[in-house]
Amino acid sequence: MDRRSFCHQLLGASVAVGPMTTLLEAAPSAKSGAPVSKLRWQTSLKSAQKLALQQDKPLLIVFGASWCTYCHKLERETLADQRVVALIERDFIPVHLDFDKDSKIAKILEVDRLPCTVFLSPQADLLHRTEGFANVKEFQSTLSTALDRRSEVQQVRASTANP
Repeated sequence: MDRRSFCHQLLGASVAVGPMTTLLEAAPSAKSGAPVSKLRWQTSLKSAQKLALQQDKPLLIVFGASWCTYCHKLERETLADQRVVALIERDFIPVHLDFDKDSKIAKILEVDRLPCTVFLSPQADLLHRTEGFANVKEFQSTLSTALDRRSEVQQVRASTANP
């Protein structure tokens, strides 16, 4: 099953994708000692895609696992940074999936290494993918790349819709 078919089936189904992390706890920043912002993760892929369509924002899907050291590091150091949180909340619908519990989705999205971040348009176009840990600066660049790719996809759609 391909990515688009899966997402369309998911929207038509009433099955939740499974338990996900709901919030990153506020904790002191490793460098400044200041509290960091909380990122609100969606609890199901179905509701996240509905929000993405309603708000016309791409999905940011982060795959992690309880046993993955670098997944925890990404959450603690990068995804808890207030600048990253602000960018994600402004421009994306964030979804956190467990690699082990959501293995069907991981397989469809070809997730092989963790942590893995996948960006999809609201229509399930693959915008960008990155694997492994990324520091704040690298992750901000990744977010920008995904938004640039989304703009390109939107331009192509507009040009083919209005020949």
